[in-house]
Amino acid sequence: MTLLIASIITTIVLIIVFAWDGQRLTWSKRQFFAFLGLLICIPNFFTVVPPNNVGVIYSPFKGVSDITLSEGFHTKGFFDKVYPISTEVQTKVISGIYGQTKDAQYLTMSIDVKYRVNSANAFNIFRQFRTLNEVDKNLIAPLVQRSVEAVTTKYGVIEFLGEKRNEAYTEIEEQLRQRLAANGIDLHSITLSDTDAGEEIEKAIEEEAVARKKVETAQQERERAKIESEQRVIEAEANKKKAEVEAETQLVKARADAEASLVKAQAETEAYKILTEQLTDELIKKMWIDKWNGQMPRYVGGTDDTFLLDITD
Repeated sequence: MTLLIASIITTIVLIIVFAWDGQRLTWSKRQFFAFLGLLICIPNFFTVVPPNNVGVIYSPFKGVSDITLSEGFHTKGFFDKVYPISTEVQTKVISGIYGQTKDAQYLTMSIDVKYRVNSANAFNIFRQFRTLNEVDKNLIAPLVQRSVEAVTTKYGVIEFLGEKRNEAYTEIEEQLRQRLAANGIDLHSITLSDTDAGEEIEKAIEEEAVARKKVETAQQERERAKIESEQRVIEAEANKKKAEVEAETQLVKARADAEASLVKAQAETEAYKILTEQLTDELIKKMWIDKWNGQMPRYVGGTDDTFLLDITD
């Protein structure tokens, strides 16, 4: 609109300037050049959407358009105005969020919310809130509060701050994700940066955690003792089997040795028996002759070995 007014004023001024001949206003061909002033309006037909933004089109005749412009250069209607809406991830820290647990205890917390405007629904965000600051104040904070309230009532305070903390946080995140999606916003993540339940509750939670740790340690010790006992039993069984195998091996070896000795003795006895049966006087004489070296005995003695006579000489 500013450019339109400026171009009209410029055109009128140029018409007057070109019509003035020094004394009076007269019509001349030069006055056609005055309409060049309307060129000032040309930029009003174009717009540039910054990076990581979408452009929401507002027409004074039709209102907010359902069609958004992507980043870059675009043409538009002369009277249309384009409002950029950031699609980058936004971070909002919301403090003073409270919730009541199912055991009637109150929790106060601070939550770090990361979200981004859905490009396809940016016109709805603009239509309802106009700016992201208004989104933070009038949409994000109330929805976080409702999501927390919807979840905390399912848990006791010690459960929420203790063993079921991760489960509760996941539920809050899912609740908030669904509520934001219904309003054209994508949730990236939440972080519960601070949770306060009062000194007495926190002390009770700490004591319970210490007691639970002791129980877990005792259970671990029992498990370790059980495993060591089972290991000793396994080792004893293994040693017993090893001893049995060694004893069996020695027994088999002893039996084999005894059987070998028996076979050897039987063989020697059989051989001696055969030799005895074959040993005659003629065979003995022959063997004696075969062994004789041709020399006469040096000593002779009586049959009763009472004397020994050297016959060498």
